[in-house]
Amino acid sequence: MSVRFIVVGFGFMGQTHAGNILKHPGAELAAIVDPYPPTDRLATIRGNKNTVTITAADVKEIPHYSSMEEAFRKVKADAVIIALPTLLHYSSVMYCLEQGFHVLVEKPFAIKVDECEKMVQEAEKRKKLLAVGYVVRCMKEYMILRDYIKEGFYGKPEFIMFSRITGVPAWGNWKDPEFIKASGGALFDLFSHDADITRFCLGEPSEILPDKIVSRKFNGNMVSAIFRYPSCDVRIDSGFVPPSPYPFNRQFSAFFEKGTLLCEGSTLKFITPEGIKQIDLTDDNPYYTELANFIAALEKNDYSGVCTGADAAHSIECCNYIANKLEEE
Repeated sequence: MSVRFIVVGFGFMGQTHAGNILKHPGAELAAIVDPYPPTDRLATIRGNKNTVTITAADVKEIPHYSSMEEAFRKVKADAVIIALPTLLHYSSVMYCLEQGFHVLVEKPFAIKVDECEKMVQEAEKRKKLLAVGYVVRCMKEYMILRDYIKEGFYGKPEFIMFSRITGVPAWGNWKDPEFIKASGGALFDLFSHDADITRFCLGEPSEILPDKIVSRKFNGNMVSAIFRYPSCDVRIDSGFVPPSPYPFNRQFSAFFEKGTLLCEGSTLKFITPEGIKQIDLTDDNPYYTELANFIAALEKNDYSGVCTGADAAHSIECCNYIANKLEEE
């Protein structure tokens, strides 16, 4: 039996999720909710288009509605994927849960910790799955890193560096601190990915040390911090840098007692005194894996394969702690 999804928000992430729903044998795209027709959005949307695999022909027959209220009245579905701006996550998630749907909401979960807590409580009350799209958890290179940490293949980790940097968006006023604060900025849009994967691999940090100099240098668009653990420190550098055409770049270096893992994009290198072994993971589709894990969680009532709202809330707590420290004089 297929899980019927309604996708709310048809920007590039909504389009990404819709494409994967259409590919998955256990999923069905029941409806799309967006103020504009899906064909128009496919033609005009800006963003990380390399994740989008569908065309106007693929969604031509999919019911389209301009509001969730209308879609929920007219369409039978099991789950909703919310791919709306962050400031709309709380109200949208709460409404979907109240209407009896399971929910997968894009990251970041929310900006305010109390909103995260209320969404988690509502999901528990309704006995619904609430998952958050921290898709890095589904990327093979990061899962290999987690395995090496857990299994000790290279011994204990001693120092890890995560980096996630791209050009300042060409839209919005990214020089205005108030605009950055309202949108969540690089802290919630980029940094929270690596904060989440750090927690997923190592648990909760004993201390977080933000770098105020880096934040000020880049008008709050770059966030740098150390997450401290008993035997390993993690440095995270994430943000938007000028000029806008600066290409998206993500990487990590994990230094263990007996070797190093170096990840540059989708290339992973295993470095030991004996030499370097390299593998290419370009064929990986983590968004499909994320969807598959969500469906499996519903089928098996086992949420261990998804980032639950309760778990994601801890990453938001970390980000809020950093935001407060950066605002201190």
